[in-house]
Amino acid sequence: MEPTNDMILDIRKDPYNYVMRVVFCRWKPFILQAMDTDEVTNFSRFIKQLPITQKVLSQNLKALEQDGLVVRTVIPDTPPRTEYRLTDRGRSLIPLLDQVYAWGWNVMKEENMPIDALGEMWHGYRKKEDDLMLHPYKKRRELP
Repeated sequence: MEPTNDMILDIRKDPYNYVMRVVFCRWKPFILQAMDTDEVTNFSRFIKQLPITQKVLSQNLKALEQDGLVVRTVIPDTPPRTEYRLTDRGRSLIPLLDQVYAWGWNVMKEENMPIDALGEMWHGYRKKEDDLMLHPYKKRRELP
């Protein structure tokens, strides 16, 4: 039997590959989770929450917006403000991200590996500390 184009695996068309590109690039899970935690957030808040450059954050936010996971709203204040929030499609990913996080958290606990405090707060594995939630990477302190 001669193979046809619809029978040949094209990994570029595989849903795993699509999800990896859209959701699981290095910073996207963190950005999505931060938006879910805050409901609405702005560019400077991401910079305070994540150890990410402005250029990389901007690229990721644009990609998330193009993929329909995030909506960007410009508020015509002086100076103008930009807010970001999850779309319904973006919110639909949060249970998946929670499952992936839970799997990693459980394995890391079993292996006695250190776990990031902010992620634990975002996912409900640790009590939220407002000061740390606002500026998690400026303090550079170890938590118990």
